[in-house]
Amino acid sequence: MNSSIRRPERRNRKIGTAASGYGQSNKMTIPNSRLDRFGIDSLYQERIRPELVEKVKIGSSDVSLLNEVTILYEKPRPGFTYGCTPKDVVHLLSMVPDRDCDLIDLIVFRQPTRKQAQQSPVWGRLQYVAMIGEYIGPTILLEAQEVGRSSNWKRKMSLEDQAELQRLRDDGHLVEESKRQFTITQTEQSIRNTILYRTVLHELGHWQQYEREALDDTTALSDDFNIASDLYFTKPSVEREQYAHRYASEVGKKLRKGGGIPFDSFS
Repeated sequence: MNSSIRRPERRNRKIGTAASGYGQSNKMTIPNSRLDRFGIDSLYQERIRPELVEKVKIGSSDVSLLNEVTILYEKPRPGFTYGCTPKDVVHLLSMVPDRDCDLIDLIVFRQPTRKQAQQSPVWGRLQYVAMIGEYIGPTILLEAQEVGRSSNWKRKMSLEDQAELQRLRDDGHLVEESKRQFTITQTEQSIRNTILYRTVLHELGHWQQYEREALDDTTALSDDFNIASDLYFTKPSVEREQYAHRYASEVGKKLRKGGGIPFDSFS
């Protein structure tokens, strides 16, 4: 064979691989368009069909200090659970400092699609301004989890992942160790422990830090709200996560010491 003849397929070793675009059209990803099927601008986690919409009061016995919160509840699919009810979350929040619940407008119980649960699994989120239909404001979103679902974690992990693995152990998740990985299996009780007693407080910790550093005139990072807010969001995500973990841990310990948690579920 004449070696002077150019044969591109022998020169480009990326042909047929993901690097050349092969298979990208059917890759399992969550659509990132903000427009829903009705043409409304929204994030995918803001698109829910609530079975229950309820307004509740959270706070101290002093009526003037009560904070009104709207709960949006999406019914979980068979095999999925939130591990807690809206009344459970309201009861928990009624035991934390009044100021920490201040200005939270929405608590959303959301059933993720299977693709979302596979590609972007989360226990919960804090959205500083969510837009869910006619409801707008700071929001804590809790996502339904599949009972019995297992996930594999590599043995080599960051310090943050090691700390999270220990938190999952403490929550009661089944953790099996092998030579190459850790296999974590969710149970109904461990899901309740993680979502109710840790995730709710974790997201509240994010809000407490934002309220203190951007909204409170006496402690804000700047007299100008826009500058203070920008300074907050430019902090490394690891730093903000550590603050929220610390808040959840400290409040959780106080509530356990006082006998507030754990508690039986409210139907």
